[in-house]
Formats: sequence, C-alpha cells, structure tokens
Amino acid sequence: LYWLGWQYFDTGGSPIEKFHPAVLVTLGLVLLTISANGNPLSGLVSLMDRNRELYPFLAANVFMMAYASVVLKLPVTNFIETFIGAALIALMFQNLPETEGRRLAWVIHALFFANAVLGFYEQFAGWHLTPLVVNGEELTDEPRSTALFGHPLANAILMGGYVVMLALGGGRDLPIALRSVCFLVALASMVPFGGRAATGATLACLLCLGARRGWAVFRGESFDRSIVLAVLVIVPLAGLALLTAFELGAFDTLTNRLADDGGSAGTRIEMFQLFRYLSLEDLIFGPDQAVLMTWVRLHGLEYGIESFVVAFVLNYGLLPTGIFFPALAQFFCYVKRLCRPGAGIALLYFLAVALTSTSLSSKSPALSMYVMMLLVLLRLDRGSSRH
Repeated sequence: LYWLGWQYFDTGGSPIEKFHPAVLVTLGLVLLTISANGNPLSGLVSLMDRNRELYPFLAANVFMMAYASVVLKLPVTNFIETFIGAALIALMFQNLPETEGRRLAWVIHALFFANAVLGFYEQFAGWHLTPLVVNGEELTDEPRSTALFGHPLANAILMGGYVVMLALGGGRDLPIALRSVCFLVALASMVPFGGRAATGATLACLLCLGARRGWAVFRGESFDRSIVLAVLVIVPLAGLALLTAFELGAFDTLTNRLADDGGSAGTRIEMFQLFRYLSLEDLIFGPDQAVLMTWVRLHGLEYGIESFVVAFVLNYGLLPTGIFFPALAQFFCYVKRLCRPGAGIALLYFLAVALTSTSLSSKSPALSMYVMMLLVLLRLDRGSSRH
C-alpha cells in the first residue's frame, strides 16, 4: 500500500484509501452472498438470523463508532477495519464444505511457508520485501524481517498462531511429513521476526499441549505410533539444525532484541504515566484527544501505546471500554464455537500476545486473518455438500 501511494495510515487521500483493500473485497463478497437469491434484503435478514450471536458484537461496534465520532471526534475506521472486518470473515468462512476447506487450507499452508522462508532470506540478505512504515515514516534501520505481512510483530503473532494451530491439529490436510516440515519451519521463523512475547507465548502453549498429551498417554489413552517415531527422528534433527543456526548467527535478531529492546519495555512503563493527567471524568468518558496526544508526544509514545487495553481506556474511557470488551469476548466465544475443540487455546494465545502491543487498538487486518485461519485450519468436520 505504501508503494502504491495508498494513504492507509496517513492524513489526506480519498475516504476509500482509509480502508484496507481486503476489507473492501470481503464486503463485496458478503454483498454477493446475500444477493445470490436475487433479493439482497431477504438474503441479509436470512444471514443475520443464522448468526444472532453476532448481534451484541455488531451493536457494540456501532455504539463505539458513534461515540468515537460524535463525542471524541476520533476516526471510526479502527472499528470497521479491525473488528467489523473480522465479523465479515466469520460470516463468510463458517460452515465450509470439506472440499473447499481443504483447498483453502493448502493455500494458507503455502502462504505461511513462503512467509517463513522469506523471513529467513530477509534476515541473511539484510533486505526487506515490504517496507516497515510506522505513522507514515519508513524505518530503514529495522533488523527484524517484515516478509509478506508487513510488520515484524504482525508476522510474529500470526506465525506463532499458525504453529499453535498446527499443534492443535490444524495440519490435518497435509501429509505427516509436510506437516512436520511446516511446523518446524514456522517455529524457527519466530527468530527473524523477533517477537519476544509471541515466541514466549508460542513455546508456553506448546509445552502445555505436550504436557497435557503426555499425561493423557500416561493415563492409558491410545496414541499414534507413527507420530512417536516421527518425533524420535525430528527432535534430534531439529536440535542439530538449531545448533547450526545458532553458530551461523541466525538467532542474532532475537537475542539482540532480548538484550536491547530499543526502549520497548520502558515504553510499556511510561504509558501508565499518562493516567496522571486524566481527571475522573476523562478517565470514565474519555479525554480531550488534542490534550492526550500532546502528553503522548511529550512521553515519546508516538509509535503507539503498547497494550491495546491501556490504549482503549486512554482513548475512549472506562465506560465505553467496559461496554465494548464484553462484546469482544462474546465474539471470541462465537468464533470458538465455529471451530474444532482446542480453538480456545489458539484464541487465548492471540489475546495474550495482543495485550503486549497496540494490536487491536489500531486498524489492522491481523484479527481478520487470524479468524480466517481458525475457521479454515480448525474447521468443523462437515460433508462435501454446500450448506
């Protein structure tokens, strides 16, 4: 978008440029879906009647858009891009027939494998395919890879989620050999993307899943011997590969990030200082945005408040946040019910990592991408006929 001159984050440009093209495509697909029988209105009523659990989430978004626009004079594209876009994805990709689900799963596996390989290449070549643009400024000294998803943290949270989903059975469409390769390559790619929180959360999820499975086997539950044999072969090879990569300096990006985070930890502490300048009324109903942005700049937080919960409270106030967050939690429960057992773990992973960055408090397609991954890779078993 930066190369094309699409002013997605910058001021100026046409109103259409404030929306990600993927959101516009998804909206067009929804319109085609509800018009399939000739009457868009009846198609919309039928679609929403089958998805009544979305009503609280959609109503909360409408409320937040009205409140942000009328009371706080803030743009509403954050809610359309980040949350309405995810709801549209949930409407489009639920109840996938098995044939279409398998085909889409192969596309996702291929995309994430290519993204991981590109991340490694960027690290060793010192080159970025996608420029890292923050607040309209291209950062040329960023050592972390950007690959296809544009931002190192977006890459980290999505690649980590992909690894967790594979561990939960999201690779069932692949042969076991390819499944193992995709898992190892995706897990290793967490290094060039340099996401500390995402890497830690991914490893914690894998340890918990492994311990739970080991305990179940210890209690007498059956297990697949071919998987055990594959693990006995893969673990030594993975250990050798990790040792070789460490000697070649492949872990420098992540280890350097752990040693020097560029002030990221300080930023997470500094953001709490902003609450000192809020009156009780500001804290409940939201502050004057011009005053808030002045304090944000004075504290050096122009690149974002690195916790979407803190950012929500600071921008919109406790009352609107208290209305919106329960609806968001209900949306995650809705998505979980559309997927196979275990999807809740993948959603908890996403929330845990999102808590450490601006993530859901800024407009981003990351939540929509994650919802689509869940609905495809962890889809429910269905027949081949279209629902």
